[in-house]
Amino acid sequence: MNIERLVQILEAEYKMYQKIYQLSGEKKEIIVDNRVDDLLSIIEEEKEEILKIDELEAERVEILKGLACEYSLTEEELSFAKLMDLISDPAKSELKEIRQELLDILEEIKAANETNANLIKESLKLNNYTLQLLTESNISKDNTYQKPGKEAANNQQQRRIIDQKA
Repeated sequence: MNIERLVQILEAEYKMYQKIYQLSGEKKEIIVDNRVDDLLSIIEEEKEEILKIDELEAERVEILKGLACEYSLTEEELSFAKLMDLISDPAKSELKEIRQELLDILEEIKAANETNANLIKESLKLNNYTLQLLTESNISKDNTYQKPGKEAANNQQQRRIIDQKA
């Protein structure tokens, strides 16, 4: 039956979203530890999970189209509430439960992603600040090597740690 397959798809998606949530937690630790290579690896794992979810989503949409046709509705008319009115238990309760679980995990993923985005922004600010300090700090000619008793040719010119022109 289409409803049973719909529940199976949503349960599979839920497991994949749990994996993405777990990866988000790992990503937070990696961002804090500034391990860029590990971050790229986690992002690849997330991408794989998202591709799997996309495949399931395509199947879910096809099932919903079939259900709409079965109940003589347009796709736009077949909302979750309408579907709940049309089906009976135990499928109805299973569908409600998995829907709530999906909504909950998606909220958790959203919160984790916002935290990770803020950590990355703060890290970039720190890096930019450090770079700015390095590019603006002057090293006077007195801090460079010279022959004893000789002055450098351009004694007014100050050297910088990082050349801003580069």
